[in-house]
Amino acid sequence: MTGRFVSFCSTVLLLAGAASAQAQGPQLWGDPGSHPYQVQGPAWYSPGETQGPSSGYQPWTPPYQPGPANRSWDNVSGNPDNGWNYENTPLDEFLGDVAKNSYFRLEYMNYAFKNPSDRLLGSAVLSQADPSVPFQVTDTGGQLAGEARVPTTGDLQYPDAQGIRGTIGIPLIGGALEANIFYFAQAEDGSFIDRLGDQTNNNPLNPLELPQFLATSTLTNGQIGNNLLIYDDSFSSTTRADLWGSEMNFVFDAYLPEPMFQLRPIIGFRYVDFNEELHQIGVFDQQDQLITPLVSRISSYSENSIYAPQIGLRAELVSRWLTLGIEPKLAAGINVYETSVITESLRSPGDPLTKTTASGEEFSFVGELSLYAKLHIRQNFALTVGYQATFMDQIARPHSSILYNDNGTNADPAVVTSPSHERFDFGGINVSGELRF
Repeated sequence: MTGRFVSFCSTVLLLAGAASAQAQGPQLWGDPGSHPYQVQGPAWYSPGETQGPSSGYQPWTPPYQPGPANRSWDNVSGNPDNGWNYENTPLDEFLGDVAKNSYFRLEYMNYAFKNPSDRLLGSAVLSQADPSVPFQVTDTGGQLAGEARVPTTGDLQYPDAQGIRGTIGIPLIGGALEANIFYFAQAEDGSFIDRLGDQTNNNPLNPLELPQFLATSTLTNGQIGNNLLIYDDSFSSTTRADLWGSEMNFVFDAYLPEPMFQLRPIIGFRYVDFNEELHQIGVFDQQDQLITPLVSRISSYSENSIYAPQIGLRAELVSRWLTLGIEPKLAAGINVYETSVITESLRSPGDPLTKTTASGEEFSFVGELSLYAKLHIRQNFALTVGYQATFMDQIARPHSSILYNDNGTNADPAVVTSPSHERFDFGGINVSGELRF
């Protein structure tokens, strides 16, 4: 800044002197008898001019000389037309280098989520090895009413989930800092069974032509029994899943110097947020005898938040036009989970809305394997196609976190949450574009 001020003052003085010299009137020169008058010659020379043989003046010297104040980031001639704050500080140069070598990648992901395991939506039933297979039931008077079965989650199949992931990389000493965030649109699937309780005709699987029902089976005071909540009109089940997360990794420079094969260790931190919900709605109208049908609802929710440091390795075969890579990563940390179950009008219209909640922490692993091929379209742009598979263990899921119980009509509904954990997998293809600055 001092050099800039000196330069400015010298330039102002120089211009003022030049203007004064040009405004000065003609002066006598030599012998006035032989020369009436003579105009004074140039008072200074530009750097490109040569001095006359007898003028007696020295060539012009620039007032701004290289020296301690003329640093590489404080040079008028080297930074034209940059305004008053033209100088580049060391921080400016560092940030410029970082921005110049950073990169950004945007991915489209088409992944499959692990479906709910084929689990009974109810409890075990006394004398029935598999309650999901139709069995005969009687009414309150002991008369044969038809056949019932307990539904399962086997009909619930998640569609492919669509997602995006953005990654930014910043080069640092010894490697690069990479940060990404991904998000999937909600995945949802449902099953609806209608026309329950209707008579069937000429059905070889049901020669007695018995009405067909669905039922939620419950324990009786915590013990296996034959307590059934019958639905004779319709039954629906719906499951939904939301998944997003983020990573922060430091990718070390290539371990081997060979340009064709590069090994780069990875160390970082991962966060994953996975939420699911399961809704069951059964309708009972006593085979069209009730003016206002009984609509029973059971809803279950699970929330999982995983915080985990991780390590990994990036191995690549690099050429001018194509890069082939494989990247395994393993994270170990804590899953902070919460499950809840809500029931409404479970056994009768007079049953209140009830909610139970449980939470805790579980030690959880997250493993990921990525395979990819990167095509270098230009020096600063590449297209990538890859496949990724990820697993997370000790995950609370709603279909496996319900305790189906009944403590009697004089007690509140006892279908409550009971956390259970299992592994959840997801993976699929991804396509991305990468821009380097």
